[in-house]
Amino acid sequence: MSDESIIPEDDATRDEMLAAELSLGLLTGDELAQMKRRLLTDQKFARLVEGWNIRLTDLTLDIEPIEPPKGLFKKITSNAYPDSPKRLWQQLSIFPAILGAGAAALVLIVALQFGGYMSPNAPSPSYVARVVSQDATLVVAAAYVEDGGRLFVERQTGESAQGRSFELWLIAGDNAPLSLGVLASSENINEITIPQEYRALLVGATLAISDEPAGGSPTGGPTGAILAAGEITLL
Repeated sequence: MSDESIIPEDDATRDEMLAAELSLGLLTGDELAQMKRRLLTDQKFARLVEGWNIRLTDLTLDIEPIEPPKGLFKKITSNAYPDSPKRLWQQLSIFPAILGAGAAALVLIVALQFGGYMSPNAPSPSYVARVVSQDATLVVAAAYVEDGGRLFVERQTGESAQGRSFELWLIAGDNAPLSLGVLASSENINEITIPQEYRALLVGATLAISDEPAGGSPTGGPTGAILAAGEITLL
């Protein structure tokens, strides 16, 4: 037997430690990458790692599984990310799964930081719309909640010109545009109460935004350019 076949004791100890650290998930960076490559080429090292895997697994066999309290994960994520879009979608019962392709696909529904709407019994929207300009420099998303006839509108992209205002309009069929109000330039999120007589017109109608003098149209109809439009769709 040649001396080359004998692994020095310090090398063997080092390999044992590396195998244990790899099994425990303690290695990082380049060292982790090197050990993973070594697993594929060094059978002796691979057996050491497998041995540690078995030993560590055996330590857990007598531990009784504990079911985490219901809602624990949701509580953790809510506390860790109180203002995350995902949580806000959930508060409105709008989940990424429904924000898919087609006209009903929205990138966002409102970030509701208005205390009461963050409760577990927050209302669910019935209709949504994405109002976008042709060059996508103005993007507005909206969600309508039947409870109280509330329309939540978020201006995601775009600013009104100096001394001008964005005004929101409801266009239903061949009817003349109906003003829903001026979007506040100082706020990204607006809450608008839809008049009772307008609510039945929402299905299949269009939301549009026009460029108006500061404070809104003086005539009751759009006087400036229609900057963006989007169809109202049923959730």
